Amino acid sequence: MALTFGKCLLRDIRIQAGYTQDQLSEALLEVCGLNVSTTLLSFYETNKRPIPSLTMRGICIILGCNEKDIYEWPI
Repeated sequence: MALTFGKCLLRDIRIQAGYTQDQLSEALLEVCGLNVSTTLLSFYETNKRPIPSLTMRGICIILGCNEKDIYEWPI
């Protein structure tokens, strides 16, 4: 069996932290120098694209979470 993406929990974590996609996009640029559009954030949140490791780290810095919190992996 091939390894597949786990369920992305980014949307829930973002909302719980009180950020809109626009606010997260702006914070990633201002704090981390990462240019991540709201469209790309939407793709991440809906599992249409995997989150690159550098972007994942920036998201975790902004949202105050750990990288392991972003995906729920099937057992």
